[in-house]
Amino acid sequence: MNIARIRVLGSNYVGLFVVTNDSLAFVPHQIEERALKEIEKTLEVKTVKISLYESALLAVFSKMNNKYIYLPDFVLGKELEVIEKEIKIKMIPTENALGNMIELNDYGAIASRTLQKNAIDELKKSGLAVFQTNIARTDVVGSCLVATNQGFVVNPNVTSEEAIRIEETLKVKGGSSTANTGDLFIRNSIIANKKGAILGESTTPHEINRIEEALEGL
Repeated sequence: MNIARIRVLGSNYVGLFVVTNDSLAFVPHQIEERALKEIEKTLEVKTVKISLYESALLAVFSKMNNKYIYLPDFVLGKELEVIEKEIKIKMIPTENALGNMIELNDYGAIASRTLQKNAIDELKKSGLAVFQTNIARTDVVGSCLVATNQGFVVNPNVTSEEAIRIEETLKVKGGSSTANTGDLFIRNSIIANKKGAILGESTTPHEINRIEEALEGL
């Protein structure tokens, strides 16, 4: 697995700004050229510059697998026009920051208990198994979990029951870790697909080892 540590827009919280699958990554318009090239090389993806709700915080508002990008229904029309040229869009009815509320791969989705039934129904219609839960006593499950089609890494305060259900729903094995020297909300600090992972610059060697093992499904 390819691994790199970088900053995006001057921040160690790289996972806030980029959404990716195994072949495509959406990045903010303002991204530095060095960070852009590192993402392309490490994840082996095509990159496309977009905004969501006129924000650079792409992963706060969206999630993506190899089939769809999942967006809240308040994303702007001009933004959708750019995105739909690259991947199919699945609109999710919610007033929440969708990326903080769900994490998913091609097989399943882990969703916050705060998401309404109509949002869950739309996730299921796209072919995903859905498990609604809290992780480590927090509703922002999308910030506590990073999933690919190969593995997942989760907040280390996850319970054993939650970890088992995550594994069953996503159909991959995984493990737990912090990132960026102790950040429990690991999705904020990691961008990953089955080929590699981009980590915040402050992620320690010990954390890198744990994250790599988890994302490889070991």
